Amino acid sequence: MGANAAIAKNNRRNNSGGVMPEPLHVMNTLSIALKHFDSMFKTTLDKEKYLITFIYLWLTQQLENIKSADDIPSLSRVTGDEQCDAHRLRIIKMDGNPWVEYAQRYTTPHDEHWQWQPIPKVLRHFFYHYTQSLSTTAIKPLLSHQEKQKLWHFLNKPWKTPKQYLQYGRLRKDLFFRYFTIVSQRSPLISASTKSVLLPEHYRHHASANAYQKENSDQIRYQIFKMHNHYLDRLDNTSQQYAINLSINSSRHKISSLFDPKVTLPSYLNDEKKGEGIGKIYAFKRQRNYQDQGYTFIQLPSVEIGSRRCLPVDTVIHFFKDIDNHVNKYATRLKWTKVQLIDYYNACTYQLAFQFLILTGVRPTHALSLETQRCYGLKQAIHADKGRYRVIFLCDFLQQSIRDYLSLQKDILTQLKVETTSPYLWFLLDNRSQPLHLNAKMMRQFMQQYWPDKDKDKDKDKDKDNIDPYCLRHTFAQLALTAMHENEHEHEHEHEKKFLLTPQQIDRLMGHSSFGEHLGSDYCFPPNRKILLAFLNSLPKKLEFTLHSKRLENTNQSEEDDHEKPL
Repeated sequence: MGANAAIAKNNRRNNSGGVMPEPLHVMNTLSIALKHFDSMFKTTLDKEKYLITFIYLWLTQQLENIKSADDIPSLSRVTGDEQCDAHRLRIIKMDGNPWVEYAQRYTTPHDEHWQWQPIPKVLRHFFYHYTQSLSTTAIKPLLSHQEKQKLWHFLNKPWKTPKQYLQYGRLRKDLFFRYFTIVSQRSPLISASTKSVLLPEHYRHHASANAYQKENSDQIRYQIFKMHNHYLDRLDNTSQQYAINLSINSSRHKISSLFDPKVTLPSYLNDEKKGEGIGKIYAFKRQRNYQDQGYTFIQLPSVEIGSRRCLPVDTVIHFFKDIDNHVNKYATRLKWTKVQLIDYYNACTYQLAFQFLILTGVRPTHALSLETQRCYGLKQAIHADKGRYRVIFLCDFLQQSIRDYLSLQKDILTQLKVETTSPYLWFLLDNRSQPLHLNAKMMRQFMQQYWPDKDKDKDKDKDKDNIDPYCLRHTFAQLALTAMHENEHEHEHEHEKKFLLTPQQIDRLMGHSSFGEHLGSDYCFPPNRKILLAFLNSLPKKLEFTLHSKRLENTNQSEEDDHEKPL
């Protein structure tokens, strides 16, 4: 395999839906690590603080960045009413069920925020029994400088495979350190926004994918918790199946095994709305209730991550209805002047162009129409997008809308006696009846002219001057993120379940691709294509689009002045 082929294969493998590391190899490597840990810290009085730091760094994807003892952070425990900050742990007790949470960093363009993230289920007992023994009155680092040196020696030394572990495969130590990074890259359970929180930029499949979607920290917290639970449960099932030893010899704490799946989730972690969209897990702050000397929990504000250019769906619907009204006021005429005929044609062109943008998500700063020679039966087309060709799928509504437009275009060009050789399917006509290709400036001016409530909108982020056709691409991405499609069960007597589109499917719709995934290097399998078309076909109904007949009732040629009298 050549170098380019290997890079292309690696890019495809690391996208959402890629093959996960073999769980047996991961568990065998973790068991080997615990074996070496017990050997090195055998005589250490409180060895659990080293182990909890090691597991914390593994879970939070920091192990690969540890290059010296000085890079090892020190954990500290705080109370439930203190602010979240880096490397802090806390125990929050709701409904009488305590749970450990750690600090997760969220980065926005202007600031950095720390939000509480619950520990995964199988690690709850391990973290809880040790964290509850830590003091919250005198916050001090968990590890001293000498203790960090000792832990660094454990991380840096070779983990040779003992004979009793040779029967199963294992991972290289660097791959084991990056296990949750690899999982975050390839998991279809988390969105591009969540990947941007968990992954540094050089590990993301497409650096700008999260810029088109908007989620808050409550939604992202739920996705991280769900992903951690899914893949750690997978590891735990493997350890039970192959009887892999993860026991911890602890005389000071009630900890017998690193993994323990027998836990009861508190109510704030127990998502009851399965299949109804992206769930949420809220963060709370404990506050003393002085009336009964108890505690109440106040929900903390969330942090918005991602796009700020996504438009409200209700406003988008209103915008397209205003365009419909603009077109229909011409369609009711019985007699036409040449100017009126051109105005009607141009109004229909703008209408189709905006439908094309919202129903395909293409970039409006590039070609705003389809090339005739690259459109295949109106079902799909090859579109020039940011200097690279890609395939776009056309939904049934858009196909019919294009057919109606082309029929109208033929009639009007015939009436105007215009012969054109334009390479595009739709285009404007100038006052000389000559083809005029759409550009981003024309689309922006038209959109701002017909944007609803443009004089009453006081929202800072949605000011009239900030509205442009590129906002429709952001809206398309947000619709894809929150879209649901039905899963048909042919042999099961149960209600149909609904699933979200995966990040890889959204990337395909948005035209986000890496080397090895460009046109000619990948293939969209029929089941995947069916899901994409199901989403695209759902958009016209969601946006309340309706097809209107575009036929000229009366276009008889008059002997009067073409520009002032009816045709």
